[in-house]
Amino acid sequence: MSAAIIASGENRRRGRSPGRLGGASTIDAGPGSGRLALAEALLDPTNPLPARVIVNRVWHHLMGRGIVESTDDFGLLGSAPTNEALLDHLAWRFSHEMGWSIKTLIREIVASRTYRTASPPLSPEALEVDPLNHLWSVREPRRLDGESLRDAILTVSGDLDPQMYGPSVAVHLTPFMTGRGRPGASGPLDGDRRRSIYLEVRRNFLSPMMLAFDSPNPHQTLGKRNESNVPAQSLILLNDPFVVEQAGRMASRLIEDAPEVEARIAALYLRALARAPSETETRYALAFLQQQAAEIGVAEWRDDPAVWADLCHAVFNLKEFMFIE
Repeated sequence: MSAAIIASGENRRRGRSPGRLGGASTIDAGPGSGRLALAEALLDPTNPLPARVIVNRVWHHLMGRGIVESTDDFGLLGSAPTNEALLDHLAWRFSHEMGWSIKTLIREIVASRTYRTASPPLSPEALEVDPLNHLWSVREPRRLDGESLRDAILTVSGDLDPQMYGPSVAVHLTPFMTGRGRPGASGPLDGDRRRSIYLEVRRNFLSPMMLAFDSPNPHQTLGKRNESNVPAQSLILLNDPFVVEQAGRMASRLIEDAPEVEARIAALYLRALARAPSETETRYALAFLQQQAAEIGVAEWRDDPAVWADLCHAVFNLKEFMFIE
């Protein structure tokens, strides 16, 4: 169970095992690698940490902020729980009632009123009692991460392949991705339309879109991502070939599915924002289509794919599309 001290760095000269902090004896793992003994020690009913750490990480991924904000540090130097009773309640249920099922835990949280709360400004009463919103009287707006944003674009364009499992998809190489170890062949621009979890991660050839939206560096383990708001993100959404291509594919489907202009605009908003457009938004969209047609030099804009692709591209850049509110 405990690693032995290697004398003079020679792996065949195994010395004594170091003691544990506080003077406690080491765990007797018996024969074997010790992994089973380690798993049993972690899941021991007297060990309160694993359930709390797992619950906190799931809460962090779903809500944007952990109950213990220092997701990677539950020690003395980490943050104190903002709602200790909630953390203990979920941790106890997770280990005693849910059978350590993360799927059940996720269902429990997303079905709660707290998760489904909207993101209005804090009321004067809440500002006085809980100005930092530690008690989650409202949801905090949260930007989609790079993987979720890419999947959302594929979904609304109608291109997403929902197939599960299978090999990863080779990374798409741009002309600027050069250097030692560069793969001999580039993967498809749309990643074979697979979800982002199936995209290959090459340590020295990372996706520019994922990097712009704070995808972690594979050189390190990171439980809590940085959340930046930088011009590179807007530039990626405006100029990335993948985003431009998906806008074109969505435009082609809108033209094919709906013969009327207003019906296409309504379908676009419903797919991308899960709601119907207001009269003002419909009027602005019509004006935008005509303006883009004039800039491109298209006389008949109603069925022109390039004009509609520009409108789809603009919707991809809306704050409402990129943020969970």
